[in-house]
Amino acid sequence: MNKIKIIFLILLNVMLSPIYLILFIFCFLLTVLPIFPTRIAKQNLAERLGVKGLQANYYISLIFLNYIYYFVEAFIFHTLNLNVCVFADDDQLSEVKSLITKKHTLSQEKGCVFILPHMANVEMYALPVIELYQATLKTKIYALAQPTKSQLTNKILEWYRKRPGFDMIWTDNKLFTKMENAINKEKASVCMLTDQKAKKGGVFIRFFGKYAAFPTSGLRMCLNQNMPVIYASAKRIFPGFLTLKLKIGQNNHLKSKAVSNKIHNTTELNSAEIFNFSELKEREIETALELSYFVAWVEKEIRTNPSQWCWDYNKWSRDPSN
Repeated sequence: MNKIKIIFLILLNVMLSPIYLILFIFCFLLTVLPIFPTRIAKQNLAERLGVKGLQANYYISLIFLNYIYYFVEAFIFHTLNLNVCVFADDDQLSEVKSLITKKHTLSQEKGCVFILPHMANVEMYALPVIELYQATLKTKIYALAQPTKSQLTNKILEWYRKRPGFDMIWTDNKLFTKMENAINKEKASVCMLTDQKAKKGGVFIRFFGKYAAFPTSGLRMCLNQNMPVIYASAKRIFPGFLTLKLKIGQNNHLKSKAVSNKIHNTTELNSAEIFNFSELKEREIETALELSYFVAWVEKEIRTNPSQWCWDYNKWSRDPSN
């Protein structure tokens, strides 16, 4: 079925390619204007990656174009049921699948928590995982989503995100009650973007050479519920077709409770530096450590595909010393 979809996608993208070219030229012209997203993106690319000049303009054009692809996938390909997301070939894929399907040493009675960055399209991340869940566990995945001030926008987001096997929880004042219900009663899994900037609180971790604030509350709740952590990152090959790379997290909160003391990662994870780690509250330590491994892993993923991350986002604006 995926092969047929991919053929249709290729043909449809070929038909749309003249429009894509015009949109790319428009996006490139936007990179010349001193608008806020362009200024922030140029500053971030220069300071964090050393990318300047025409190369920076090219990257930013692709970033803006990826936003457009998001809407093409949402309103055209999703409506036609053509979006495809497949697992990337990886030496740990079989182990990740065994964790998702409850056959791994780290598996619990509950679902997993997928933590991921702003790359490609978060709604499509779930597609191959949903298939695994529907085939074995008969449960679903919940994505955490921040509501906007516009009710119309919220309804559109719900329309796009809600589907068989996939649902969403708004990050409002009922967030933790709804999460607890999904985790404990439905045995569901949760996916959340963890590379956004924590508006207050959170933990500061060195990210592309400078400390940045990362939110902790949602992940901390999942760790307290003994949910295994899986890192996720996607790559858009062309509009409507994504590959999904998964990695078993460090999971120190589970290893002491696991039956086996084996190393659960086939490749060793490195950690990023945590600001003032010795001064963290005890309840924050496990969450901060897990995030530090994720940040180091996802930085490598972003460096591989820098034009698919949101460099126009003011990630490094908070000062840890304040």
